[in-house]
Amino acid sequence: MNIALIALPSPGTPIYPPLTLAYLATLLEQRRHIVRIYDVGLTPQTPFTTAFQPLQSFRPQVVVLAGELPETINAAMAALPRNNDMRSLSIQMSRSGLDAAHVCTSVLHWFDQLSGSHTATPALKVDALPLPARHLLSLEDYLLRAAGGELQTTLVVGAIEPDGRFVLRPPAQIVAEMRSVAAEFGLRHYLIPELDLTLERPWFDEFLTQVSAANIAVGWETNVPFEHLDAKLIHQMAAAGCEGFCLHLDGTTLFESSAARAALREIIALARQHSMLVRAKLKLAPPYEAISQLVDVAATFSLGDVQFEVVRSDAANPDADDQQLREMERQINDQVRDRQNMINRFGATLGNLIWRIRSMRGGSGSNEGRLLA
Repeated sequence: MNIALIALPSPGTPIYPPLTLAYLATLLEQRRHIVRIYDVGLTPQTPFTTAFQPLQSFRPQVVVLAGELPETINAAMAALPRNNDMRSLSIQMSRSGLDAAHVCTSVLHWFDQLSGSHTATPALKVDALPLPARHLLSLEDYLLRAAGGELQTTLVVGAIEPDGRFVLRPPAQIVAEMRSVAAEFGLRHYLIPELDLTLERPWFDEFLTQVSAANIAVGWETNVPFEHLDAKLIHQMAAAGCEGFCLHLDGTTLFESSAARAALREIIALARQHSMLVRAKLKLAPPYEAISQLVDVAATFSLGDVQFEVVRSDAANPDADDQQLREMERQINDQVRDRQNMINRFGATLGNLIWRIRSMRGGSGSNEGRLLA
């Protein structure tokens, strides 16, 4: 039968390819179904009634709607065109792929019930999943780019299994997938989203060893707490093809702790010695008046890319515009980065003077912040 798997818009950026649906597509194709994946999350502003129009030509017998937020799923179900020959199923799904085994088990069980089977559907384990059907995804449409600007795609290294346990895949299996994707799609740059790999240090050490020994010329990026990094580990990561990492930072902690700032600055310097890109997600907590100081922290460190998360308090103005707030943060970030570049290039005295002159000409001097030591 024709089966349409639809990934709904999800909060946050960047938008990841819905690998959970790609795993599900492979399993359904193995049952000789014709499967297509539609990712309406790539155009979140498009009304569902418009986004679902391509279904008319495909004419699926089954439609699976998958999203993170219940309200989004409900709205999509209400807008889904229906006929007497079509069945629909809605599921909650994370784009990170960490729920792939659980979602696939649940959906296959639903399909078995739909076909009248009374046999219990076996629970799938993450290390038993087949390779996801990446050929059904327009990977170039996702704005994922490696440190050098090359196309990057996501990779699932572990998942929550149906019994609730979190299980990491064998490193050798992950290396085999990297080799397969490189050969089939020509993709050699991977993003491992959401997961902090250093929390399972023995597994991570084995992963680094396997990737280094495979000699498959791939690059990858992941999340790592800077407290877990040191010179030896950064060297091992670089030798295994790590092109960069993303740090999740709490602005208040950095603002109040000179020791934390010094440690972070040291880690970034070590990463740069290995030409590794360092990104950051900076959490900005109230009061809003401290934003310029907190953003100055990120700019002072000259991070390659910074995303901001604004946390509201009960006292915050409910009418405040988060979009305008983030735009202000980015403007301040750019200005302070420019100032730091001038200081690095010309020294503190001359660099500050050149920056002030440029700011006055640009009319942006009023947003000057204080650089933290």
